[in-house]
Amino acid sequence: MQSQDLTSGSITRHICHLALPSSIGMFFQTMYNVVDSMYAGEISKLALAAMGLSFPVYLLIIATSGGLSRGSSALISNAIGAGDRGRQQGYVTQAMSVAILISIGLTVAGGLMAEPLFRLLGAEGEYLQIALAYMVPVFCGSMFFVLINLCNAILIASGDSKTFGVVLVVGFFANLVLDPWFLHGGFGVPAMGIAGIAWATVVIQGVGSLVMLTTVIRRKLLVLDAWTDLLPDWRVYREIARQAVPASFNIMQVAISFFVITYFLKTYGVANVAAFGVTTRIEQVGLLPTLGLSSAIMAMVGQNNGAMLFGRIRLTMKLAIIAGQVLNGTAAIVMFFFARQLMQIFTDDPEVIQLGVDCLYVIAPVQWSYVLTAAHLNMLQAMKRPMYGVYEAMLRKVILPAPLFWLFVSYWAMPVEWVWYSVAVTNVLMTIVTVVIGQRVLASLPSTKKTPEDWVSQ
Repeated sequence: MQSQDLTSGSITRHICHLALPSSIGMFFQTMYNVVDSMYAGEISKLALAAMGLSFPVYLLIIATSGGLSRGSSALISNAIGAGDRGRQQGYVTQAMSVAILISIGLTVAGGLMAEPLFRLLGAEGEYLQIALAYMVPVFCGSMFFVLINLCNAILIASGDSKTFGVVLVVGFFANLVLDPWFLHGGFGVPAMGIAGIAWATVVIQGVGSLVMLTTVIRRKLLVLDAWTDLLPDWRVYREIARQAVPASFNIMQVAISFFVITYFLKTYGVANVAAFGVTTRIEQVGLLPTLGLSSAIMAMVGQNNGAMLFGRIRLTMKLAIIAGQVLNGTAAIVMFFFARQLMQIFTDDPEVIQLGVDCLYVIAPVQWSYVLTAAHLNMLQAMKRPMYGVYEAMLRKVILPAPLFWLFVSYWAMPVEWVWYSVAVTNVLMTIVTVVIGQRVLASLPSTKKTPEDWVSQ
């Protein structure tokens, strides 16, 4: 098995080698979504709003596949750090087995749940049909989303973030061709409208998942002597579930949060839903450094926790947080001072632009909180302590903001800005709690001496 040893050598160098390719890849993935939004906006404001409405439903796929990936990555990286290759292979094989079952479940559940969920969020008539036209193909291709994310988790745990980065970059450029082709038709392909944007994604994810799986097999990170190796090993299934279910639930809270926010936003009209969808895309770009560093933290902390090198875990966290605040702080400044210009990239509707600008003015100044929260949650996940993430997500995404939304929107009928104030306040409060708990965990770890190589290139 070819794995990079992250338990020795310069921590700074390892973080850069893991975070930089991941951030670049995620930038192109986010720009991929930006292109999708731009073409949806070209169709109509209703299509753009429908794509924004579809985002929380799409997050159901991300939550399920992401939970499996994060949980599996934690187990695999710890096994690599401990030098237990048999356990490492067992986790990889059984994670693939779970992925097959999850893919089937997502396809069936998506077909049954999409329309009721959209109706709950206020979609009717043409609005509903456009949203369904986008999501049905996505659910049909959900197996590719699960597979590509799991393969990336296996590679990340082994110290490789470059392969997925390359796949994402190539996928972005492929999307530039397929989106307008499938949207407008041509060369034997019928015009499919917004459904074409979704089918372009499915095709690209399918090819990307094949490339990723081939890489995992070629590097002997996945070795199947017979198809029966994929049969459930219930002991390993339970281990994966203990890590993956809390991680999935954590990500699922993001989807639930979007449902809650969209539910209250519909009181203010479709334009607010469209603006929220656009600002979410912009915020994703700003958070790219944080997402890249999260991948580095998962791999670094996981391997060093397995090797019981706790001093390297502390130093990893210190360096990652400093880097994250500098990079994300720069992005937040751009979001605040160039809010209007950023909104104009996605839409020329004056109402949607102004609503998005008002939102960015509130959420940009609290972007620092996402860096601290993500760093500590990923550290706890990598140390196989995922449950706090569940409680944190429930409080930050639903339990705290929902009553505020009801009070400001339904009871007092305040302007829409109060929705964003509620989001900002709950994020800051939960970040403070998360940092205190995460730092207590770090302080409780046994002390280990730093070696000179730990400080190389810092």
